[in-house]
Amino acid sequence: MGETPEEDLAGLAEAIKASSRGWIEAVEIVSEDGTPITHYSDLEFNPEYVGAATAAICGAISAVIELLNAKNYKNVEIQLDDKRFLLMRKYRGYYVVCLTKPNPNLGFVNMILEAYLSRGEE
Repeated sequence: MGETPEEDLAGLAEAIKASSRGWIEAVEIVSEDGTPITHYSDLEFNPEYVGAATAAICGAISAVIELLNAKNYKNVEIQLDDKRFLLMRKYRGYYVVCLTKPNPNLGFVNMILEAYLSRGEE
């Protein structure tokens, strides 16, 4: 039997985190409306809050892009005060959200995300 979409996304989140060689502390996948689908993390956090915040951030970015008459966007990178990064990527109608460790090898992390997420580009 084939995997369900949720099982497929859970495997994706786990694979991204495992492939990051420790640079990614948390991965959550949320639907475009902010519903948490799956997460894989060493940290404790509320997936519902992360999902809602992700939908709000990505919605605001889409609104600004539309106001500027620009095309769509592919990813968002936010550097936090503690030198970690919050990375958001679009993937098959979902958002993949990653939290890195401080001072990550961002090139390596982006390469991992591109390798896994380019398979699902629309």
